[in-house]
Formats: sequence, C-alpha cells, structure tokens
Amino acid sequence: MENRNRITDRSIYRCKPFLSKEESAEAKQEIDKFLDEKIEEWNRTVPFAKHFEGKQIEMPYYRQSLIEHAWRIRLMRSAQANTLHKVSKLHAEAAKLYAAYQDEEMLHDILFMQDAERIGVTREEIYKTEPSFFTRLLAGYLYFIAEHEKPLGVICYSYLVEYTTQKITPKQIKALTDSIGKDKIVGQSAHLNTDLVEDHSQDMWDILSLLIDSQEDLIDVKRYLSEIQELLKMFFADIYRLYGVEKQAA
Repeated sequence: MENRNRITDRSIYRCKPFLSKEESAEAKQEIDKFLDEKIEEWNRTVPFAKHFEGKQIEMPYYRQSLIEHAWRIRLMRSAQANTLHKVSKLHAEAAKLYAAYQDEEMLHDILFMQDAERIGVTREEIYKTEPSFFTRLLAGYLYFIAEHEKPLGVICYSYLVEYTTQKITPKQIKALTDSIGKDKIVGQSAHLNTDLVEDHSQDMWDILSLLIDSQEDLIDVKRYLSEIQELLKMFFADIYRLYGVEKQAA
C-alpha cells in the first residue's frame, strides 16, 4: 500500500504570507478608508448614532445597551472560540495571536455588567433578559461563516469592532463622564484602556493579514465588513425603537 499522509490541515507548514509587509500596510490603508466611509454612513443612517456623545442620555436606552453589550461579548466569545479552532488548522501564527486576543477580551462582559449595576441594574435582571433577536442573529452569522465560508470573516468582525472602538469610543467615554459620571463608567473605561494600550486594532489586522491568501480574500474582507455592519445596524435600529425616543438626541 502506498504511504501517504491523510492530514489536510496546513498549519504545520510555515508558508510565506500572500501579502508582503508593504502590501499589508497598503491593504490596511485601503480597508481603513473603507471603514471610515462606513462610519460616516452609520452616522447618517442609524438612529441615536451619536447619542452617547451627547449631553443628555436616555437611561432606558443606555441600560439596555449595557445589558446587550454584556450578552454580545458572552455570545461572541463562544463564536470566536469556535473560530480559533478553525484558524488553528489553517495558520499557527494567526491562531497564536487570536488566542492572545481572546485571553485579553474573554471576561470583558463583566466590565459592562458592573457598569450596569452602578446605575441600578441587578445581576438577576441581566441574567433573565434574553439577548435581542439581532444579537443572536449576529452570533449565528459568525458561526455560519466559520463553518461554511472562511474564518477570515469572523476576524473581520473583531477588526471592525476594534477599529471603530479606537475611532469613536474615546469621544463617548469623555461625554459619558460628564453625562453619567466618571464613577458610573469604570468598566467601559477599563475596556477601552485595554483596547488602546494593547492596540487591538493592529492585532486584528495582523491576524487578517496572515489569513489573506488571495486577491479574492481582500474583496471578501470588504464584503464581510459590510454584512456585519448591516446586522449591527438592525440591532441598533431595534433598540432605538424599543428604548429610544422619537426625537434625535444631540
């Protein structure tokens, strides 16, 4: 019988990346410009897009956003752990970086739960509040693309979150310090500090860059980012409908 290796996982190999260091930097610049345009689109089309940058906060909306944020992190860590398994079969270095990122982010749902408690939301209320349909839809989408398309698409979610966090959240934290109080947003401030100090945006790009194997992958990165933004827009439109007000807040 002919000797052959039945193992198809390719992470044992140390292949030269598809993108050189210079090409990766150019691709990142292009993707970042694409995301900047998406942020502008978000501000135009999503109700309450800049609400947390305003002087007056609608507390029912804010309370629910904290609860949902905790649930989203909880659901995403399961989806991302599943993706880590997939990445570990494709690229060892990318898996190592992604595991380190998960180690830093895994328990951050607690930070948002603590901030919720600081404004009077009990743990029991959080536990009995189901995540919204659109939060569950997002989690299902990430499972689907990891199983049936490319783990790359799930990393796109983390890159979108980390890039927009770096761009937007510092302004929100500054405004919330005035509107809610510094002592009420300790968890969110700590979360942001981790993202900025550890430069999670660059970490996610480093992983993406390792997993990009073709020009088609570069095209798909934009497709995934667009699809993920559409899912997030549906969530924020729904939470505004349920917990916002009829007029836009400055």
